[in-house]
Amino acid sequence: MSTHQPPPDQALADYPKDYSDPELAAYTEEKAQDILEDVIAYMPIVLPCMAVLQIFMFAFVAVLLG
Repeated sequence: MSTHQPPPDQALADYPKDYSDPELAAYTEEKAQDILEDVIAYMPIVLPCMAVLQIFMFAFVAVLLG
């Protein structure tokens, strides 16, 4: 007797919100929304800082090579 199990990505595509543990389902839904909201809140600070760091690195390389 052989049972055919789909690969994990296809199995989750069929039933993305079904979990055997109800606490896990609540945790994952809550955590996914919280993580996205936390990241979005920091974007106005992080993006300009990374741009300044990248410009500084380009200038540093240009001075060393020039």
